[in-house]
Amino acid sequence: MVTCTGFTKTLCLNSCNGQGWCAGGFCHCKPGFYGADCSLSTGPDGRPELLAGQGYAPRQHGVKIYVYELPPVANTWTYIARIDRPLVQVLLQRMLSSGVRTADGDAADYYFIPLLMRTRTHTVNHLAAVVHYLRKYWPWWDRTGGGHRHLLVAPGDIGRRMLPPELLHLTENCTYLTHWGLHRNHSGGNWLESHRPGKDIVVPPLTPPDEPIVYSPLHTSLKQNRKARLGELFFAGRICGDNQKPTDGKCSEKRQDYSAGTRQQIAHHHWARPNWTITTHTPAYAEALSTHIFCLSPTGGGYGRRSVQSLLMGCIPVTVTDHVHQPFEPEMDWSRFSVALREDDIPQLHHVLSGLRASPHTIAQMQMRLRCAAQHMYYSSTFGEIMGEDGRYDAFETLMEVLRMRKQRPELAPRDYAAQDKRFHDFIYCRLRPTGSRVRLCTQNRLVKSYNITHCRESYDAVPMRWMRMFYSWPGGAACGRNRDVGRCPRVWL
Repeated sequence: MVTCTGFTKTLCLNSCNGQGWCAGGFCHCKPGFYGADCSLSTGPDGRPELLAGQGYAPRQHGVKIYVYELPPVANTWTYIARIDRPLVQVLLQRMLSSGVRTADGDAADYYFIPLLMRTRTHTVNHLAAVVHYLRKYWPWWDRTGGGHRHLLVAPGDIGRRMLPPELLHLTENCTYLTHWGLHRNHSGGNWLESHRPGKDIVVPPLTPPDEPIVYSPLHTSLKQNRKARLGELFFAGRICGDNQKPTDGKCSEKRQDYSAGTRQQIAHHHWARPNWTITTHTPAYAEALSTHIFCLSPTGGGYGRRSVQSLLMGCIPVTVTDHVHQPFEPEMDWSRFSVALREDDIPQLHHVLSGLRASPHTIAQMQMRLRCAAQHMYYSSTFGEIMGEDGRYDAFETLMEVLRMRKQRPELAPRDYAAQDKRFHDFIYCRLRPTGSRVRLCTQNRLVKSYNITHCRESYDAVPMRWMRMFYSWPGGAACGRNRDVGRCPRVWL
């Protein structure tokens, strides 16, 4: 058994906020405290209170989110290090340290259901029971008309389509946060539409602070040392459905539905094209991302992470697979910094890219926009910075801004947010001035060698912060630094 008090090598959410001890990923709270991370207690007025004694106060502006406390089997009887795609834990951590979370359900704008839905078996076994539990002990599911303004995370390859029809019907009013943005049926991949634009939100996949992004050339301190991008297009990874290497660009007929056939078609039409790198493996992945102008970003068995990875490495993503929205699309205009290739145009990809390269100004403009777009794709307030950013525009804050628009401007289509709302416009283009404290994040970028910048892997000697999973147990995430009290963490937005 390991104590959660102080800086110890624990793996419990927010290290139990110093009000309990951690055993097997579960917080055993001290008398008087409760909740998944021991953040709750009963105040003098008999109502729930967050982070008692730390002066916690919800944000003055933006959205307020109420978090349901579920039976441990739904989300906390598990070991954090073994959770695949633990977006629920990241959101729980930052909702608290950012001030978004409220203990007053009547004052909430949204309600977060922290059920782990990574596997179909766990979800099918628990989702209906969780909804029954919410309706039995809280009034807000029914008050909102059957789950409206309730948030669920479905991080699987095909988003909410992992659910059977009866559970899709049960949760049809909920907003799903997923990585899979397919909004129309796709016969090539045998996929049914999953994402509902304006209802659900495509969020970036978690990108761990390891290779290649820890070698991102976008860091503000590296402007004079960036390598020339002499290669035109790069892709390395699985191409054929049978996971075999193509023979002269051709795959076998097995699993032709993999990636909806897009990777196979690109290899078939463009294998060994001069100044292009299309391969199943390269020993210098980060180097290749840093030295090519364009990076192919197709889907795989479902969502793909390459579009985000490319942005973080300063490479213009070439997205392919029809009817798939990228993270925070259409709220963000991806055409400003990426190339969306229609599947019918795959044979002409070389002409498409040559046409863009014929206009150096166009390429320069797209590359200039990459750094702002990349900030929206990375959870830097949890993991630490890689570009010199302070987290004000990171993936968590971008999600909060999208939710604000859903609350305040429900009449707008997501694609119109930036045109119709000045705050959203300035936020999404990284021009909005912070209203709170200055936040200095430790860096994960291994190319940075400045004595003015603290490296995450060196600054927290009690916890090896280079491991992604350790950030979930660190109170409040990287935004809190060495601050033990999450309620007193610096906030860039008030």
